[in-house]
Formats: sequence, C-alpha cells, structure tokens
Amino acid sequence: MAEPGRPHPNLDVAIRYLPVGHSALVGGDWCETVRLHFGRTLLVVGDVMGHGLEAAVDMTAYRSSLRYIASADLPPHRVLRQLDDMASEEPERRPATCLLAQIDPNRGLVTLASAGHLPPFVIGADGRATPLPVPVGPPLGTGLGGYEPATFRMAPGQTLILFTDGLVERRGEDIDRSLDRLGAIDFGTSSGLDDILDTVVTRLDARHTEDDVAALAARLRPRSGPQPG
Repeated sequence: MAEPGRPHPNLDVAIRYLPVGHSALVGGDWCETVRLHFGRTLLVVGDVMGHGLEAAVDMTAYRSSLRYIASADLPPHRVLRQLDDMASEEPERRPATCLLAQIDPNRGLVTLASAGHLPPFVIGADGRATPLPVPVGPPLGTGLGGYEPATFRMAPGQTLILFTDGLVERRGEDIDRSLDRLGAIDFGTSSGLDDILDTVVTRLDARHTEDDVAALAARLRPRSGPQPG
C-alpha cells in the first residue's frame, strides 16, 4: 500500500496495514489522509472487493480519483457521490466500500460519510470504545448514490478509529458480534495512537485473519501556547 498523504499538524494520525498471509504484498485495502483548507483533514479507509493484484490495481484507481475529487474541498458525502459516479462508468472496476471522515480541529467537529463500510469507533478519555452511527450508502461503483453525512463533536483526548472489515470480521461470526469484540477492549487512559493500534491488532488477533487489514487512528493535537480566556 502506498504511503498516505500527511495531515495538518493540528491532527495526530497513526496507520497500520497488514496484508493477508506472509507473502502477499498487495491488496485492495487502503488508508489516506488529504489536507483541506482551513486546517481540516480528510481521513479515508477503503476496501476493494476481492484480493490480489487485480484488487490492488482498482484500489490505486479509486485512490487516485479520490485525491482528485477531494481537492475540490467538497463535503464527504459529495466526494463519495462523485467517486461512485466515476467508478460506475468503468464496468470492469470492482466495487469498493469506503469511509470518509473530515476533521475540523478548529471547530472540534468530524463529519463522516460511508459507502457500504463498517462504522468508525471513538475511544473516550476513559479508554472505552463506542461506534459512531453513520448512515450507510451503497458501495462505490454501483452508480446508486444516496450518501448522507453525519457530524459529531470531537473532543481533545478522544481517538477516532477507522478500519477495514479484515480487522474485526471472522468466519462464521455475526458482524455485530465482531464489532462488540472491538467495543469490549479497554484501552486505558493514557495510550498513544501507536499503542492503541497495537492493542487492537493484538486483542483481535488481526495478524492471522483471512483478509487484508487497514486501520487508522486520529486524535486532535493539543494547541500550544496560551489560549484565550
């Protein structure tokens, strides 16, 4: 997986990518960060259906299109709409799920939009993880559209986690049960982003899954210097 872009310095981000198996170097999962205007950053996780080189080729196409569309600074649901339109014009391109999170540290807000993707989780200062309810539209490439945004307040000390289904899904297990296992993890009260991702990977045994895993953790960086009263 190619390196993602760099977020604004007001946002801390950590990423993990685990290809399935020991020899697989390519796949359809990806993470991305795109700098937007006014100190905002767009976070992306996506998952092209299937495995191997073909999925990686389509992943690269989705990723390139997304960077181009996001440069227009559209709301996340409109980015997905345009990405879906572009992908649906190429019938050979595989469908993909995708989750976008536009973070505005100055306002303390995160706006999310989902194309068939699992929900993000937010870890509070108490170390407990809970899912954020995001309306789920169709996967990209279907041409159906219908994406809706959801905006939440993001407080300092909270950590947002976006991930592909390989992190939590297990053969024969209901997806709600899989997500519950993530929600049951106690992350403690002082974990760094890399520690959080290491904990997730270890507790969910993500290095031995049957699918690629991509995960991204983000947290507002505390402002330095005196603050206005």
